[in-house]
Amino acid sequence: MFHLVNRFFGFLTATSPSPRDQLFVSQSLAPNLQRLFYAQRIEDQRHAITVASRVQDRPHLIEAALMHDIGKTTIGLGAFGRAFATLWDLTYLPIWGEWLRYIDHGPIGADLLEKHNATPSVVAFARYHPGRPPSGFDTNDWYALEDADHA
Repeated sequence: MFHLVNRFFGFLTATSPSPRDQLFVSQSLAPNLQRLFYAQRIEDQRHAITVASRVQDRPHLIEAALMHDIGKTTIGLGAFGRAFATLWDLTYLPIWGEWLRYIDHGPIGADLLEKHNATPSVVAFARYHPGRPPSGFDTNDWYALEDADHA
């Protein structure tokens, strides 16, 4: 839960990626995925870069780290709407509309990534995080990405 509080305040204080960060993104993603990456809100770009920086010792995971929340590009919620959706979802009560789309951003993003020819591991991490690794996904890689996302 602590990582969610950090995400909330990070969302409120996020700044545009620096030229160094932009170079990192351009070196890490194919042009079609770069366009998707920059379609994200600045706050989500900043988070993705932070997650990717935490897995730099595993370069094969950087693309998944940068693209894992891409499904949020289709959702118009700000910081407070996202916080509400997250907290409401913890109650296990029905959720609807944009809040439901926010909670379901993983599968939404995975479908988007598939349309843009992302690798199967990038699609799988977007689709199934947070949670248990799907069949065929290296568990050490999965938990490295999960830890980087929740640090």
